[in-house]
Amino acid sequence: MVSFILQDWSANANNPKGRFVLLYFRLCQGIRKLPFGLWVLGAPLLALYVLLVHWLMGIELDYKTTVGPGLALQHGVGLVVHQHAVIGSGCTLRNGVTIGERPPRKGVPSLGDSVDVGVNAVILGPITIGNGTVIGAGSVVIRSIDAGDVVAGNPARLIRRIAQSVP
Repeated sequence: MVSFILQDWSANANNPKGRFVLLYFRLCQGIRKLPFGLWVLGAPLLALYVLLVHWLMGIELDYKTTVGPGLALQHGVGLVVHQHAVIGSGCTLRNGVTIGERPPRKGVPSLGDSVDVGVNAVILGPITIGNGTVIGAGSVVIRSIDAGDVVAGNPARLIRRIAQSVP
């Protein structure tokens, strides 16, 4: 957990808001992993996280969400991430991004490592976003994307493939 915190801290250099949110996010994840009798004592901190981060800061990143180390939150206001979504390591999410279900509630997205998501992008449904993918601003992604692809548009279409190898 400490290594995740350090990687999140590094990924959000010069971004005190992102650092605060992710430090508190990791603290809440640690509290939830405690045995029942102990994590109940941390329940006020969990409630305060929801109040501060979800309601006041406008960043719906539930502490139950699976998130790899090194997540960068760039201007996270309006960010909505479904609690069952999976986000790999080294990803970047910007303001207005939505990662969630697509009716009729059949699953949520899974993002690989080093995925870069542009402002106001929407990623919906039981899809997989490959490692090193770049999703353009305002894109609507409803189909799985291969590793190293750059996509944009509504619905998102392949713009180009990144030539170098991706993790």
